[in-house]
Order: sequence, then C-alpha cells, then structure tokens
Amino acid sequence: MTNHQGFGRLRALIHEFCRAREGNLAVIFSLAAIPIIGAVGAAVDLSKANDVKTELQNALDAAVLAGVTQTSANQVSTASAVFNGDFIAKYGNSGSASFTQNANGSLSGTATSSVQMSFMAVVGKSSVVVNATATATPGAHATTPVCILLTSTLDAPALLVNSGAQLNATSCEVHVLSTQSPAATFNTTLNAKRICIKGSSIIKNGGANPPAVTSCAAISDPFAGKLPTVSTNSCSSIPSANNNINYNSNSGAANLAGGVYGAMNFNNTSVTLNPGVFCGSINFNSVTNGTLTLNPGLYEIHGTWTVNSGWTVNGSGVTFYLVDQNSGIHFNSTTSATLSAPTTGTYANILFYEPTGLSTSYPTIDSSSLNLTGLVYLPSRKLTANSTSNLTSTGLSMVLSTLTLNSTNWMIAPGAPAMSVASGTATSAYLSQ
Repeated sequence: MTNHQGFGRLRALIHEFCRAREGNLAVIFSLAAIPIIGAVGAAVDLSKANDVKTELQNALDAAVLAGVTQTSANQVSTASAVFNGDFIAKYGNSGSASFTQNANGSLSGTATSSVQMSFMAVVGKSSVVVNATATATPGAHATTPVCILLTSTLDAPALLVNSGAQLNATSCEVHVLSTQSPAATFNTTLNAKRICIKGSSIIKNGGANPPAVTSCAAISDPFAGKLPTVSTNSCSSIPSANNNINYNSNSGAANLAGGVYGAMNFNNTSVTLNPGVFCGSINFNSVTNGTLTLNPGLYEIHGTWTVNSGWTVNGSGVTFYLVDQNSGIHFNSTTSATLSAPTTGTYANILFYEPTGLSTSYPTIDSSSLNLTGLVYLPSRKLTANSTSNLTSTGLSMVLSTLTLNSTNWMIAPGAPAMSVASGTATSAYLSQ
C-alpha cells in the first residue's frame, strides 16, 4: 500500500467516526450525572446542617431561659448544664456554648457546632459550622406552671411510665429532682408541656419520645416548711360509742358529728362525715350506689380509709391531714371521688398534706375515677397508679416522692397554689436572637 493510499484510508476512518451517533445519550447522561448527583448530595448535607442549627438554637433558647431565672452566681452554670443536657445529650450533637451576664440583668449566649458533610466532602468541604445567639431578660418572660414535682433525689427511676399510661398536661410541666441513672424511664410518650429532669440519664424504650429535658434546672420544693402546722389529737382515748362501729344496710343513713373516731365499717349506702379525728381503720365496703358526703373542714387521718367498689365520694372545701406514713385514703376499683380544697382560711388550696420528715410509704390508686382540685403535698410517698385509674383536674398541683404510671388516664391542669418556673418556648417578647 502506498503512502497516498494509507493516508486516504485514515481520512476515511476519521470521517466515519465523526458521523457515528451510537452511544451519544449515554455519554451525555454520564457527563450530566456528575453535577446532578453533586447537587442532590449538597442539598442532603445542607438540610442536615439546617436541622442541627435548629436544634442548636432551641437548646440555646432553653439554656438562657433557665439560666436567667437563677441567682447571679448560678446563671452561667445552670445555662451550661441545660445546653449540654439538651443539645449534646438529647440530640447527640457536639458543640459548645458560652454565656455572658449583662449589666441590665439579662443573660446572653452564643453557641457553635461543626456539622460533618458526606457528599460535599468529595469536593473538599468536609464540614459546615452553624451558629446561634440568644438573650433572655429576667422578669420579662412568662412562667410555666409545674403541676407535678417529684422530690426524691436518690430513686432510679423517680418517674416510671409504663406502656398504657396516658398523661395529658399540656399547660404545665413535670419536674423530677432525681440525679440517679436513670432518673426517669419512659415506655410510652406523655403529653406534657415539658418534663424537666435534673439528672442527665433517662431511658426511652419502645419508640417513646416524651418532651423530656435532662440536666434541667428543676425547681426545689416550694412548700417545704411553709404549710400550716397541725396540733394533732391523741388517739389514746376514743369514746367507746365511736369505736368498732358497724353500720349495716338496715341501719339507714349514717350522719356522724365531728369528734374522735376509731375503727368503723360502713355497709349502708348513705354516709355523711364531718371534720374530726379519725384514728382507726375505716372501711367503706362494697355496696351498690353508696354515697359518702364530706362536709367542709379539716379531716385529721391517723389510720387508713379504704373506699371500695360502688362508692361515690363528694367533698367541697375539705383538707385531709395525714399524720404519719401509715395513714391515708385508698380508693379501690370503680370508686368515684370529687374533692376540692377550701379557697379561703388557714388551709386554703390544700387538699391533702403531711408533715415533713416522714418515712417512705407506697400508696396506690386502683381503677378509680378522681376529680381533685387543690394541692396534694405528699413528698414522702411513692405513688403507683394502676388499672386504668382516671384522674381529671382543672386545678391540681402534686408533690410526691416518686411516681409510677401504669394503666392510667390522667388529665391535669395546674391550680392554686401553683408551682411555677420560667420556661417554655422562647418568643420575641422576651428573647432576642
């Protein structure tokens, strides 16, 4: 083959290659896929960074709001603890925050976090830094009521919520003072405004996602040493006519005047009690449509009352003083009670209370329907609610040692005297970003 022929053949091959169209779409798609995949990856990374920024801002808001309510010496430490417990422990992020006390009494915070990139790392952007700022001013922000306070610092858990428990407390908070591990255990989600837990360790099982904040500035007991003192009566000399009494179904209605009473059994269907001293075991035995009416005043309980199935209990303007750890009122299955505290006088707004320093006791609520209004102050008692107990209240504050919720249906709104704490969602009225 001559050189001229070889050159002609090469030129023919070049023209043939230029005219070829097979596979062009694949080539074009391959070239276009690179920026498309890059754009999608960048969007995923930036969305992740935006989520972390939102969590960072929320944690910082909660931190300055909690910190500004404390004394000057504790503001920064409280804010730091809330931030670390929220952003780091709750969300599992890494980051840092610093806080500044301002001359006008406000507390400012700045926070930063580095978010690792996945797709953008390919093009050399391994991380994105997100920032947040917030300032809270004392006295200018609203307070949120606390409807349940659990005072035990040593129980693990102090709050145990099992599957089947329901708590609707959307206008108030639950505060837990335990610092143990875990301080609280959740096997279902509670519908509360916030669950403020002083400890840093909690357990959430079975997909439970309660509004719980760990390392939170939970309030201390605001009633300790401040409730009225009761000069208790002696149970050593109970009148014989008031002891070991049985009221049977043929006894008609029982109407007991005020006085000192020992053991009694009620088997009839209509009982009226007046304020007095109740020393022995008092049983309201199972009947059909039994009615117990409690007239207004102070009921000093030295023994135990047991209200069994079939009874309806009504008492307005009543206060129950439980003198020791062995005294109490137990509501059993299918009972119904509507009880409200006085609104004026020495025992205003106090429904149940006990002296401080009592030994631990373990009361239960079983299958009853309760409508309670007032303060339930029983800080030595570890309460367990079982068997679909129903509790409804439009004005209730509870102070207990610990609380276990099993099969419950509780609806609680706070009342007077209300516990309160500066908390909740930050708004522009009192917090600037």
